[in-house]
Amino acid sequence: MNKFKKSVIVYSFFLALAAVTVWGESVSWKRSRALRNDAEKRMQIYDQESYFQGVSFYKVRNQKKILHLDSTELTVNSFTGKSLFVEPRGVAYTESAQAIQYQAKKGFLIQKENKVIFENQVKFNLDKSLLKADKVTYFMNKEEIVSLGNVYTLSRSEDKLSPEKIEVWSKKAYSWPSLNKSTYIGKVRGIIKRKKVYEESVKFRSEKVEIDLNTLKIDLIENVQLIKQLLTANSHRGEIFLENYNKKLKYFVLYDDVKVVEKVELEKDGRVSSFERRAFGEKLEGLMSENKIILTGYPKVFQLKDVITGNKIVLRENNEIIEVDDANTSFILR
Repeated sequence: MNKFKKSVIVYSFFLALAAVTVWGESVSWKRSRALRNDAEKRMQIYDQESYFQGVSFYKVRNQKKILHLDSTELTVNSFTGKSLFVEPRGVAYTESAQAIQYQAKKGFLIQKENKVIFENQVKFNLDKSLLKADKVTYFMNKEEIVSLGNVYTLSRSEDKLSPEKIEVWSKKAYSWPSLNKSTYIGKVRGIIKRKKVYEESVKFRSEKVEIDLNTLKIDLIENVQLIKQLLTANSHRGEIFLENYNKKLKYFVLYDDVKVVEKVELEKDGRVSSFERRAFGEKLEGLMSENKIILTGYPKVFQLKDVITGNKIVLRENNEIIEVDDANTSFILR
């Protein structure tokens, strides 16, 4: 009986060993076939690559120029439909035949997706704007430009009577050149510079900024800050109307939980004194032509030892005089 048990155990052991061996050979065969397929696929991709030096590339659709690209080196893969460029530079054309000049250290063309990717020291030049970024993707079919990393743009407004330069820095940006529109995202900051030196500049910050040069309007969204000389205002949302600079109309408007801090400097008998003025409200309107701001929505102003409230409060830049409509408290004008 014991001999029978031992024989069964030994026999079972050899059967299990044989099964493991067969399974191991099967796995090895499947694995080697997969590796062989990958190797053949890589060889197929590699065999269909072409390398060129000092090339010019043209893309045309319906007899319209879409893209012209010059490059010191070019690798084209007919299997993947991808092309690699070294030091590309050239011109991309919008549907309206608007030319976009570009240059970068490296670039990729993915024909199936109808897009070109540029990397490292990317620079785009349009008719009235400049774009710089670490990486820029141009979607040719949508005429959309997506920029990433250290984004910088310089644009000029279309207002002939009062042209302005708008500089913007951000982490990411979307641009539509043919529509004259751009959206900036991520710690956005910018400055609006006037053509005439003596005219004031306005700085702004926000998490998201939308610029429409057709309507000459800038929308500021979330964590908004606006700086105008000695005045700094914060809110949750804001608008800037570029065409209203020299008009008796609002140039900028801030909404929701508005906070204002202004340094007021006064000169008397050759001596200059200063104090900090703080104001709060739900809405602020700024008129550049009159150097004043209008606070509404339960406004309140703290000036020296005075606290001023009312339905509407008007503050004039660098001026201690305050205009109040329907005041609820008395105050002293200095």
